[in-house]
Amino acid sequence: MGPEQRTALFERARERSTEQRTWAEADRLWAEVVDAYRAAVADPRSADRRDQQQLARALWRRGMLSAARGRPAEGMTLGREAVRVFEQVNDAAMVADRDAASPRRDEALAELVTATVDLAETAFAAGQPAERIELLQRALAVGLETAGPPPGAGPRTREAMGTAYHNQANALLHRFLTGSSAGDDAREAALAASRATELRQALADPAQPLSIWELANTYAVYAQCLALIHDVERARMVLRLGNGLAGLLGPAGAEIMGKLHVAARMVELEAASGSGRKRRWGWRR
Repeated sequence: MGPEQRTALFERARERSTEQRTWAEADRLWAEVVDAYRAAVADPRSADRRDQQQLARALWRRGMLSAARGRPAEGMTLGREAVRVFEQVNDAAMVADRDAASPRRDEALAELVTATVDLAETAFAAGQPAERIELLQRALAVGLETAGPPPGAGPRTREAMGTAYHNQANALLHRFLTGSSAGDDAREAALAASRATELRQALADPAQPLSIWELANTYAVYAQCLALIHDVERARMVLRLGNGLAGLLGPAGAEIMGKLHVAARMVELEAASGSGRKRRWGWRR
């Protein structure tokens, strides 16, 4: 299969993945795409960097679709292979370009971080919460080690790191609220949510509603974390910001508004009871 045929097959599989009614066809097509790109890179002497990158993308997308269709174990296997190939792509980009914020380096690192974050969420769906946290830590570590602190990274890497910190806050919060955590989880979750907030505030653009949705979603998580560490005043400030953004989103902000209402109840209960008592909260992701 030639390069143009592989590209056309990839795009067809991606298009079929956009609607649930065509997921079965997409599943079959992604298997063909993966096979085609595996064949293309089988000989390392003639393998093209673009084909290797497309293989990683195909494995990642097929793994995400497998998890969405109720096969998280298969999704984990595919996702792990995708991360390995993305690591190779990122290593090659580092050799070719010393500037961590250059478009090629930014794209390679952002995709590696994103694939690792998505693998973490697949692990959670597969009933492996500890693996989820380990993978999120790995995603953050590779971002920091490769590009340094996020403000100095490229825009796509900063976006991916914002998601990684947001998901880390969620994971630590879940572990704390389900009673399976160490005592520092609530504070660590608040720190992760703070870092996600900082990154997403800098990326927020009214012309891109998704960036506003993501920031509002992080505010909802951050407010819950602040309630759990008894920082009531800051939690109220975060709630005001979150409610303002969620209101701008209209119907698209309804889910986040629900999370903010849960956070608001947590904050007011904390304010009424003082900071000296522990409370076992209900979990709302």
